[in-house]
Amino acid sequence: MIVGAGLVARAFARLYADDPSTLIFASGVSNSSETDPLAFARERAMLQDYLSGGAARVVYFGSCNVVNPQQDSPYFQHKRAMEALVAAHPAGMVLRLPQVVGHTRNPNTLTNFLRDRILAGDTLTVWTGATRNLIDIDDVVRIASHLLAAPGPAPGVVSIASPWSLPMRDIVALFESAMGRRAHVIEVDRGETMEIDTRLAEQVAHDIGLDFGPDYPLRVIHKYYGPRS
Repeated sequence: MIVGAGLVARAFARLYADDPSTLIFASGVSNSSETDPLAFARERAMLQDYLSGGAARVVYFGSCNVVNPQQDSPYFQHKRAMEALVAAHPAGMVLRLPQVVGHTRNPNTLTNFLRDRILAGDTLTVWTGATRNLIDIDDVVRIASHLLAAPGPAPGVVSIASPWSLPMRDIVALFESAMGRRAHVIEVDRGETMEIDTRLAEQVAHDIGLDFGPDYPLRVIHKYYGPRS
């Protein structure tokens, strides 16, 4: 069963839309700038209903950034609370994601934002201390489905990310390469790094033949933002 209609929900629907034993919860608050308590309360109530609904497994999508103590906005406080709620439930499984890349019209994703600003010729303010991790939504599904199909108990919380957390200025440079356009950048000495434990994701990638080589971020950007993408 799929709850949600966005990028992640659509990607998992092919495998799990008709699976009554696995509930993919890909709904609720997705904008990290959200501050409305009512939006957070709606997601919590919906999630609690599904956790008590009797599904053998409820998969919730968390954020790799919750482990960063500097991320203390209302959104990340909410994500930590929801992750804890799911992880404490016998049927719960939390899949923490970084910046997921795929075909979506959502202008609030990092990669769509970068593409739109570059196409418009707008100035980008880049925090030189910030790193971000990009992963293809198709690869998220491949790794997650392998974990869900594995015999024995599944891990309660796992990060599905690539080994490459790159400085934002490097990500912008990859966009310039893929799009054949120059970005207008102002660099600011701010930002924090993303520390992600990718060991399990890397092991699964190796087992299923997924190439997480050094050019992985560029390949992902080319796939969705290069010519004819």
